[in-house]
Amino acid sequence: MGTRQLRLNDSVQIRKRIHDFTGKTINVVLTDSTAIMGILEKISDTGIVLKNMRMKNVSYTFDNIAEIYFDTNA
Repeated sequence: MGTRQLRLNDSVQIRKRIHDFTGKTINVVLTDSTAIMGILEKISDTGIVLKNMRMKNVSYTFDNIAEIYFDTNA
């Protein structure tokens, strides 16, 4: 069984499809090339809240997000 990766690297796509990933583990790449992995907890008009691996909620604005990717089973 393989893994398929869904990548969203356009701000319009991210805002349109982000609701599909609520409660799932996603990877977020910020505009400064920092990559974060966490569970998508909340979505607002201005950004998202991720629960990181230390079980802390961290907020990121859509302006700082360059890309979101998500692994699925193929």
